[in-house]
Amino acid sequence: MPLKKQGVATSDIVWAFHSESQEDLLNLIPAYQKNEMTWNLMRELGVGWWLRSNSAFKTCMEKIGKYAFQKNQDPMDAAIFYLAMKKKTLLWGLYRSKRDEKMALFFANDFSQERWRKAALKNAYALLGKQRFDHAAAFFLLAGSLKDAVEVCLNKLKDIQLALAVARLYEGRDLEPTPPTVKTLLQEVCFCL
Repeated sequence: MPLKKQGVATSDIVWAFHSESQEDLLNLIPAYQKNEMTWNLMRELGVGWWLRSNSAFKTCMEKIGKYAFQKNQDPMDAAIFYLAMKKKTLLWGLYRSKRDEKMALFFANDFSQERWRKAALKNAYALLGKQRFDHAAAFFLLAGSLKDAVEVCLNKLKDIQLALAVARLYEGRDLEPTPPTVKTLLQEVCFCL
């Protein structure tokens, strides 16, 4: 329904998916040109469904993360996007620039170590309890738990496109356009709709 209100039909998404000029299509979006792209707009335009190029997709998500931070000057608003791209040091830098010493110190840690991985998981579950689902998904990514982050996107945020985007960014490589978790989501979740 929201796609119809915006003038984007399913057939438009299919045409965009098969287009050889996808980056040109992105540049037709005024918010994209102005670096004011939001996740809600991207979802409504179906960009997560039709943008095939991993580098263009990553650039788009970087713009979304940057704008999400700039809007409220809160690094947590951009966390899910940056952590999906494994840019923890960028979040650390944002907290340092905001002079939030507590969070800057937290993000400075090595989350491949069990102690810090557990701390990230503990924060993720606490955020779930507070119904801050996008932030919880970000902390699951920080802990290296893509599966839990995807489940939060699907079951709590009810956003399959975000789940696909997170999985694609987290596991995606330039040579592999469809990472394993994305394939699983498409096979198990999308075909059951």
